[in-house]
Amino acid sequence: MILSHQSIKKLLGKVIMNYVEENVRENGYDLRICGEKYYVVEEGAQLPSKKAKIREIEFRESAKLDPFKTYLFESCEEFSVPDDLAILITLKSTLARNGFLAPPTVIDAGYKGKVALAITPVYNSSMAKGIATHHLILMKLDEKTEKPYNGKYQGGVVI
Repeated sequence: MILSHQSIKKLLGKVIMNYVEENVRENGYDLRICGEKYYVVEEGAQLPSKKAKIREIEFRESAKLDPFKTYLFESCEEFSVPDDLAILITLKSTLARNGFLAPPTVIDAGYKGKVALAITPVYNSSMAKGIATHHLILMKLDEKTEKPYNGKYQGGVVI
């Protein structure tokens, strides 16, 4: 079951912290990018043995983005996802229409912390700090999971 506008508003301050109430949409929440730095993926991974090499860039007022490079950003919002909720992360249609790509991902039940977001522009672009880039769809699980997330990315680890 996908949560409605009014159900999401009840979760502000409990499941979603550092929120902007106006970002609660009809049936989702628009996630923003923040942080003191962002990252560019500079060298490909050889998974599972070697992760991609990344370079840190200071995030001032905006991020300058080169085409077909993948950038990693930290969310402004922080999460404390209960054991009976999962959150689908999709790219906002405004960004898709402006030449950005992003893989859909999930914030699992039990996750706590900020979220690392991957964005790839098709063209030379820039994005202002604080812009909403992703749309969250909050979904109730049929019952509490017996295996809440407790992995290595807990808390917003970038890579």
